[in-house]
Amino acid sequence: MRGILQHEYNVPLEEIQWFTWAKTRMEIELPKRYSIQALPPEKDPEEMLKSGELDAVILAALFPSLLNGVPEAKRLFENYKDVEQAFYKKTKIFPIMHTVAMREELWKEQPWIAVSLLKAFQQAKEIAYERLVDLNAYKISLIWMRDRVAEQKAVVGDDPWAYGFAKNRHVLQAIAGYLHEQGLIKKPLDVETAFAPNTLNL
Repeated sequence: MRGILQHEYNVPLEEIQWFTWAKTRMEIELPKRYSIQALPPEKDPEEMLKSGELDAVILAALFPSLLNGVPEAKRLFENYKDVEQAFYKKTKIFPIMHTVAMREELWKEQPWIAVSLLKAFQQAKEIAYERLVDLNAYKISLIWMRDRVAEQKAVVGDDPWAYGFAKNRHVLQAIAGYLHEQGLIKKPLDVETAFAPNTLNL
């Protein structure tokens, strides 16, 4: 998100006072050019946003109060769907949600695991897609669901949640570029080296 804000909207990342509140899963050394501090544990970021103590937040999921609508806070882009669709049409980037990782030692011992994992997740996703297009009114109680599915397909195609390195190379290269540009990795990353070689063409 920082990379998109910087490149699409000229947001100067170094001029922002950044705050964190989630527990870190791993310690990393952050570049000194950013002003970053952790919120005190007694502070609630949702309440801080509503009170104006925080100007903005970047979230993977909306705070409950924002879902219900509060006068003190709103989305950065009220027409977020139009903005997201325009970004996809321009870049063909559909932001990656998660990755699956395994220890390199295990892969060297049992390289078939990586291929089998990818195939298993792909099959599970295809089952989910089948359920999505089965728009029986008794299963999905949304009136205009068919229109939503058709609209999504028209913009991002049949497989927006594409799995595999080859289909996501351009997205991974963009992420790697942002990481290096923001100083979160010390040298440019050849994204192929981060993936099991026997999965690159799947």
